[in-house]
Amino acid sequence: MTTILYSGYYDPDKDKGPFEVDPNFFYLTSCDLPNVTIIKHHKKDYVLVEIPDISNYDAEHFKMKLKHCFNAEIVDLKDLISLLQNCKIIHTLPNIETHPNFSSLRRFPMDMSSISSKLSKKRELKFIDELKSIEQACKYTSGGIKHIMKHSKPNMSQIELIGLFKHYLSKFGVQRLSFNPITAHGKYNQYLHYEAHDRKVTKGSLVLLDLGCKYKHYCSDISRCFPISGKFTKIQKNLYNVVLRGLKYALTLMKPGAHWQTITHKVILKLYDECLKIHLVMPLQHKSDKVKVMTTLMPHLLGHHVGLDNHDCGSITTLKKDMVVAVEPGIYFQIGKDKSPHINTSTWQEYEHLGGIRIEDTIVITSTGYKNLSKVTKEIAGIEKLMK
Repeated sequence: MTTILYSGYYDPDKDKGPFEVDPNFFYLTSCDLPNVTIIKHHKKDYVLVEIPDISNYDAEHFKMKLKHCFNAEIVDLKDLISLLQNCKIIHTLPNIETHPNFSSLRRFPMDMSSISSKLSKKRELKFIDELKSIEQACKYTSGGIKHIMKHSKPNMSQIELIGLFKHYLSKFGVQRLSFNPITAHGKYNQYLHYEAHDRKVTKGSLVLLDLGCKYKHYCSDISRCFPISGKFTKIQKNLYNVVLRGLKYALTLMKPGAHWQTITHKVILKLYDECLKIHLVMPLQHKSDKVKVMTTLMPHLLGHHVGLDNHDCGSITTLKKDMVVAVEPGIYFQIGKDKSPHINTSTWQEYEHLGGIRIEDTIVITSTGYKNLSKVTKEIAGIEKLMK
């Protein structure tokens, strides 16, 4: 069996920011160096080192670092092609298509899916070192969100809020973000992945933050909402408590053996009950009707795996010890989209200027339940105290 793994290409003269290693490559090799190809052929390991034509690239230093990662023979492309001549099939990762010498490799039959498929299940359960890295990433993200809450004020631009987050992370040498940061406010909270950052946060607006950073390549993902003026209005409190109670209820269901689909169903019904209290939805008898009306108000999944990728390892099925998941209920007022006839129009109009609210925690499943890795308050009183 022949396997080729590629870390990814990086040109420091052209690429902005730090190199992002392919997650599956890193998981298998613990190597985060760029431009490295690992070949396992007939039970022997080889390393193909791609040395880019870059002015400030120290090739010898690069090779020396590799020797600390692998006990393998270093070969050039010509030797590699010769090694592969009688190869029936190459097992590899999808990113092989970005390899600078892919045109030379594509002559060989390739299986680009089986390794990723097998790793997807393996990566669901985290080792102790992985859990420590994710916990540290959550610690930094939590601190960054607190920093934003403490120092934000009306008329700051959303890019300034992101600047506060990055400034906080920089104090700890953290450069990598888990994903493009989301800093929405007011009616723009309705967009699930809002990435326009040029608008100023108006007085009285509710800010939605969805942020994460990486520590040793492992991600965090935390969402919080807060009033830019420092105090929640009555309407903001009403809607915020709907989502907060939904999240708190969801967390009580987190334990090994729990089925994610069942959890989602129960949480949606809980959100329906909370929406009924503020007269946002109409009374309904059948659970199926309640779930249907809530798909208008929460048009996304309840959560996802977190690890080397922010949305890690595909869909969640059954919770197991050492899984790390993000739990993120929300309520949104998506203008222009069809809404259920069982939503009270007058209440919708009263709340739609809020755009939406999402609260998200990253947790790890333990033997008896869960441990919350998000270390920033989500209580209204706690947020207001933080912003004084």
